[in-house]
Amino acid sequence: MPPSSPPPSYRPLSRRLIAAFGVGLLALIGFLAVDAAFRHRPPPVTVPIPADLGRLDPQVRAYVTEKVHWVQEAPQEARREATLGLVYAVNGLWKEARLAFENAARLKPREPLAQLYVGVATQELGELVAAQDIFRQVAGRFPEFAPGYYRLGAALLRGGLVGEAGGAFERLIALAPSEWRGYAGLGDVRLRQGRFADAAQLLEQALKIDPGATEAHHLLGLAYRGLGRTNEAQRELGLGTDAKIYPMPDAWSNMAWQHMRSLPDQFTMAADYARLGMPERGVALLETAREYHPGNPSVMHALAEAYVNAGHPDKARALLLEQVQTDPQDVSAYVQLSTCCSTLGLTNDALEFARRAVALGSNTVAPHLAAANAWLAMTNDAAALAELNLAARLDPKSARIHDQIGDVLLRNLDRPTEALQQFQQAAALDPTSVAALVRVADACLRLKRAEEARQAIAAARALAPNEPVIRVLEQRLEKVAVQP
Repeated sequence: MPPSSPPPSYRPLSRRLIAAFGVGLLALIGFLAVDAAFRHRPPPVTVPIPADLGRLDPQVRAYVTEKVHWVQEAPQEARREATLGLVYAVNGLWKEARLAFENAARLKPREPLAQLYVGVATQELGELVAAQDIFRQVAGRFPEFAPGYYRLGAALLRGGLVGEAGGAFERLIALAPSEWRGYAGLGDVRLRQGRFADAAQLLEQALKIDPGATEAHHLLGLAYRGLGRTNEAQRELGLGTDAKIYPMPDAWSNMAWQHMRSLPDQFTMAADYARLGMPERGVALLETAREYHPGNPSVMHALAEAYVNAGHPDKARALLLEQVQTDPQDVSAYVQLSTCCSTLGLTNDALEFARRAVALGSNTVAPHLAAANAWLAMTNDAAALAELNLAARLDPKSARIHDQIGDVLLRNLDRPTEALQQFQQAAALDPTSVAALVRVADACLRLKRAEEARQAIAAARALAPNEPVIRVLEQRLEKVAVQP
């Protein structure tokens, strides 16, 4: 036997070692596979459910319950957890929203929006310092994510960390130069630093991007005031009256409206649909709300208004008649009934319902306005004017009522001098009202008071440079100016 061959007694041992090694290798592979499976297994998830679910608004409760069941079918799916977080957030359930967003962030740690919304929920829960830290982490982990810098800058400003906020807004401008909030935020920083000229320049740029940004108008008014530009400051502050802060939109916030189920949100959405020329959507929305809130007077009023906006005053009238049967003291329902009847040409009914509203609420404005409209439909201008004057005494700061009085005086009664006084009062009450300034200019042109007309036209153009009616007034002014 060749010396290189192992002895016979060794061969079985060799085979046993090889077999043992093979078994050990398989066991090791199996262990590593199991270990890898455990390490890559998604973290355990507890789906958050409101403790007071049974006490929620009925429609909110039904929608939340539906979405909770949907998430429980696949709790490891980050998309579902994020959706549930949005459902909770838009319906004011921020504690549960944060838990759902935290689940989404753990399940999908490379998704910046999930972590951003953990910060948003934390801030809404009143934990500003913790939210600032979360936004810092988001900005650090996702340096190209523009919404993260907006949220960071806004939270820092709220906490008085002006210098750090400036850096966040500068980064936002670099990442999203067409986003007005970057310029407005940095303008706010410069304003707080007393750098009024720099602030004004930044805020003017913000308004070039979005002329309707009321927050930027308000800040620009403060900057102009700091620069001593009083008239411009007054105009901008007027345009920024009751400025609302709308956060920078992102992929999730753009979908959030789909999950709104609270009544105030649905009323707002229905009004928005009407404004955007889609009133039937508002009708559908509120008809569903009525199913969850039968007999709720606010729903009845909003649905009636939606019917009118959609061109169905007959449906509104039927609904409101049902409402006053339920509550004969409902002043708002009588006011709406008067409007519906005027639209339907039922002038006597319109006046009768307006009179009922006045009898029940003589110290409120709306019944007198309804009565004025009813009298106008019956061509009784003197009676309409009397009701409008009563309304003006009840609400002396309403520019709109003075405009209405002026319209009756000018167009129905041909009393331009008195009308001009009303329009001037409206413009004084609301210096940002283009409608009032246009009326002032119109009355001045009728009275051939060219210089006053020119001033009103200039003020209107400063507020609305692209308004077509202003060009018409300018053409009329040219003709008046050349007359002897």
